[in-house]
Order: sequence, then structure tokens, then C-alpha cells
Amino acid sequence: MTMDNIPTQKNKYFYFAALIGFGFLWTGTAYIVQAYRLLQFLDGGTVNLLVCGAYYVCQAVGIGIVGLLFAKQPTIAGGRVIPFWATIITVVCAAIALFLSAVPIIIAAGVLMNITIGVLSGCYLTRLATDIPQQRRGIVFGVAYALGSIGTWLLSLPMNTKFLWSSVSFYAVAILAAASLILLRYLSPPPKQDNNLEQRNPKFNKKIIWLAATVLLLLSLENTLGFSFPLKSASKSVYIEFTRAFYALGLIIAGFVSDKSRRWGAICCLAALAFPFAALAHGNNAVGETAMWIIAYMFLGFWSTYRILLFSDISAKRALPGLAVAGLLVGRLGEALGTFGASVLTGTSLIVASGVVFALVIALFFSLYQKIYSPTITAQEMEKQQLLEYANRFHLSLREQEIFDLIVQGMSNIEIATALFITESTVKFHVGNIFKKTGLSSRSALIADFTFYNKN
Repeated sequence: MTMDNIPTQKNKYFYFAALIGFGFLWTGTAYIVQAYRLLQFLDGGTVNLLVCGAYYVCQAVGIGIVGLLFAKQPTIAGGRVIPFWATIITVVCAAIALFLSAVPIIIAAGVLMNITIGVLSGCYLTRLATDIPQQRRGIVFGVAYALGSIGTWLLSLPMNTKFLWSSVSFYAVAILAAASLILLRYLSPPPKQDNNLEQRNPKFNKKIIWLAATVLLLLSLENTLGFSFPLKSASKSVYIEFTRAFYALGLIIAGFVSDKSRRWGAICCLAALAFPFAALAHGNNAVGETAMWIIAYMFLGFWSTYRILLFSDISAKRALPGLAVAGLLVGRLGEALGTFGASVLTGTSLIVASGVVFALVIALFFSLYQKIYSPTITAQEMEKQQLLEYANRFHLSLREQEIFDLIVQGMSNIEIATALFITESTVKFHVGNIFKKTGLSSRSALIADFTFYNKN
């Protein structure tokens, strides 16, 4: 059985949400388990530099490898072989980390494990751009990552919240990885991309792409610096597994809001950066500080969603699947840079540095916002762009695109045949193919679906 056997688009959404969600759940659990294992041998500062610094760089390397593969060999990158072996290697590395006691070996296993985690993330998240339409991309990602976050929190509860500190947690990782491999069996190759870039949205040129990457890098840097502010009164009420529950809720809300309006999703992402400062202002009030951190982690869902959707949308519109996870790649690098920065900056210097980066982020963010979300193209150009995007979504041929355009204008088969100097039977043949590719059965349903797609 392959994805071609799954009858409805809705089932496809559920499938990719489950595939990405289970992948995030078990790899995120393995990541935390390995960090706790290191804490048995090393001090917290060193472990933080390794886990949130060096290991994030390793994940970026894995993501970059997949991005290059999707750019050069999309069939190989989108297949099952790479995620299968990446899963096996990750599980083996988790076992080494949990059952061996030599610190250099544990660290080396962590390096390899995070590279393969990056590979898995790249393989699965790229499919948001290649297989999921823009108006559903946010909620699929949000639900998937919420599944991983809430699942990690639930796994942390047994043994008086010490389950993830125990070597027994390896078996949970292995079982979840096996479930992920079962889901992988149903993964089909990604749809072929239209390489005619001149027909794609010209708004996303190289300068915009570099600006987007810079903004996401600085957003990640600022986010990490801000969340490194010391907890003055809420240190006993805020911890990583606890905050993941609120992070999960934020992800679902962010996915829903972003699919309704990419603009509002972007604005809420920027707002997330202000909450650590608000928590700092409540430092003498445990309730206020805890509340600010909870809200901060909920809004963090907008940041996580935005960095995925920004480049997923660019990738889909430019038919460049290798760009789909560029946001996650630069995000990991920004988080690593922020971790290293927070290790050398303390107290007032950390807050000042964070404030400077925050100001720079705001300036560049609104420059990017205006270029992406405030287009200056004419109504005619916009209509043509919408037609091409919809047609490319279903991989319509050039002739099918011409006929689709005239159907949307309300022409009958005879009128289309006259306009294109072809026979009516040829028009009927192409119209049948359009219905087959879109899964619709009438002109009115096709026009309604096209209208709904453009509104969202």
C-alpha cells in the first residue's frame, strides 16, 4: 500500500501529521533522554552547550544534507531508504548513550544521533511543501509537532517525573521509532515539481530568500537569548517537560491562525519575542513570572510554525524542494549561536545584547513582511499567478492550464474549442483529465474549489 491508495485528501493530511508527529515525538524524546544521561557525568552548563549548541549544529548539518539531496536527487531524498536508515542509526545511538558509561562515546553517539535527527526532520518536513497545499500546511505542521510535544510531556510523568532519566526510557524510544517505521511503509515519492521557474511567483527572488534566512537566524538567536533569562521566582514551577504541554497548544493555535492568514501568523511570531522581557519584569512575583513564561511558550508555537511555513511556501511557489527546510536549518544555527552567546553573557549584558538583537529583528522583519505580504503586482498579474499556483498544485499540463483558465471564465466546451482552435472532443478529453487530477466532478465544484483556495 502507498499513498496513492489513500482515497481522500483529508486522509493525506492525517497521514503526514502522524508521520511528522511520531517522528518528532520519538526523536525529541531520544534527544532529551541523551541530555539527561549527560547530566549524570557533566555539569549543567557543559551539557547545555553540547545539547543546545553543538548538537543543534549537527542537526543543521543533517538538514542541509537532505536539502541538497532534494535539490539534486529528489526521488532519492523523498524515498523511504534514507529515513529508514536514519531511524535505525538514531535508535542505536540512543542505546549507546543510555547503556554505556564512557563520556566520549556518549558524546560521539550524540553527534551522530543529532545528524540523523536532522536528516529525518529534513525528509519529513520537506513533504509539507511538496504534498500539502498552502491553506492546510500550518495546521498539519501544528498538529504534528503538538503530538510530539504533548507526547514527550506525557512520557516524562511516570516514575515521579523521572522516567526520561531512566535507561528504561530507551524501550519507549524504540517502540515509538518502530511505530514511525510502520508509518514510513506508506510513504510514496513526492510529486514531480514543475521546473519552469519563470511561471512561478517572481516575488520570491534570491534577495528575498537571503533576507528571509537572515530574519529567521536572528529570530532564533533572539528567541534563545530571551529564553535564557534567569527565572527569579518561578524556577520550581517552570521546567522543560511542563512547558512542552503549553508549547503544544500554541502550535495548534499557530497552525490554525497561519492557515487563515500568514500575515497574522507572522505578527504573532514576532510578538513571541517580547514575553521573556515581560517575564523578567515580573521577577519578584512567582505567579506573574510563571504566567508570562507559560504564555511565552504558547506563543513560541507561532515562531516554530513561522520558520517552517516561510520557507515551505517559498519552496512550493518556486518549485525548489531543497529550500523547504532552510528555515529549520538557519533556525537551528541561530539557536546554537544563542546558546553559545548566553553561556558567555550574564545578567545585564545578556539583557542588553538581547535587546539589541530584538531591535535589529524588528527592523529586518518588517522589511521582509512588506516584501512578502504587501505585494505590488496588478490585479491581472495576481489572477494569473493564482491560476498558475492552483494548476501547479494538481500538476496540470500547459494545455490543461489553458482550458482550466477558460473554465474559470465561464466558457462552455464549444466556446473553449473555438478560442483555442481545437475540437470539442479534445476539450472534453482535457476537461476529464482536469476533473480526474483535482478529484472534482463538475465545473461549478472546480470553480468553487479554486475560489476557496485563493481566499485561503
